[in-house]
Amino acid sequence: MKFLLLIFIFISCANRSKPTICEYLKLDNCNNSKRNLGRTAGTSAPTVNAAAFSNPAAIALSRGLGIESIHFDGKAQLGLVTGTGRVGAAISNFPSDGTFFGNPAIESKNQYRERQVNHSRLEEEKLVLASAVNLFGAKSKKGLQVDVGLMYRRHKTLEKDFYGGGITLTYNKIISLGVAGYQDVYFSDLRGISVSSYDQNGNESTTVLSDNNINLHEVPYKVLSYTASIKFSNMAFDFIQFQTTIDLDSDTNNILVTKDEPWIASIYNLSYFYKKWIYSVGRRFEENEKELFKNEKFTEESKKDFGFLGAQYAADNGLIWGGFINYYLLGDLSIGLTYFF
Repeated sequence: MKFLLLIFIFISCANRSKPTICEYLKLDNCNNSKRNLGRTAGTSAPTVNAAAFSNPAAIALSRGLGIESIHFDGKAQLGLVTGTGRVGAAISNFPSDGTFFGNPAIESKNQYRERQVNHSRLEEEKLVLASAVNLFGAKSKKGLQVDVGLMYRRHKTLEKDFYGGGITLTYNKIISLGVAGYQDVYFSDLRGISVSSYDQNGNESTTVLSDNNINLHEVPYKVLSYTASIKFSNMAFDFIQFQTTIDLDSDTNNILVTKDEPWIASIYNLSYFYKKWIYSVGRRFEENEKELFKNEKFTEESKKDFGFLGAQYAADNGLIWGGFINYYLLGDLSIGLTYFF
């Protein structure tokens, strides 16, 4: 019923003559807002990372070079995006894993508990690059548009490379469907070091681990993503689902999973473009083995849900700044800054 209600809202707004946010900006400064509307998937996602690394074919191909940063807890998630009109690319020092719009963070139970207690985002030694190209239909206002993309993920500690790809099909610039997939790895080397352990109530204790391979973990996993988008002149709605399969045979001591079942994360997000503002509201539903940290206590709940709110303002100087609530699924307030040349 909620989905049908959203469809009704879109249809009701489709015939309105309200201008888009880009019409309130100078053409040369119509930066990230225009790129949002130019994506074939993830149109409502507030950041380039959120769209590009769920499906690389979703990168907007608009001309320009842009810098994006998300700030939380004194740290910045940085990204670059560029386009030529036919080809686009994005690179980041931090993939979108573990965010509201990304694949669930692949981490051990203790790592997860430590992050929740200390209110810290996922830290990974990875570099991610995505690129997209339009095969046909980008310059036509009606008909079918097909975009394909490739993804490159580099684990800097292991010095190993992983790859993926995606495709989106768009009809009349309004409705879009996409599918993508990639491979990656979880790596943890805790041999002979002192680590903090957390019990179910979040109490901390210190343990020195043995210097043998039982504390060395390298676990491959695969991610499939499915996207569906609907957009009009001033509204965009996205559905994104991640299906993550962890190699159970490589997961010694079951530090990640105990069941050979995929983790599912389903995201629904709606954005409204009003003059120089972009307002976003979303809901995320998960089915996995991760615990839920609630009332300062960890509980085992296979099904979980999270909310998201965002607001962004496009200044006349080409800078877009905004605030996001729960971007890193920590009940956090994160600040976003984007500038295109």
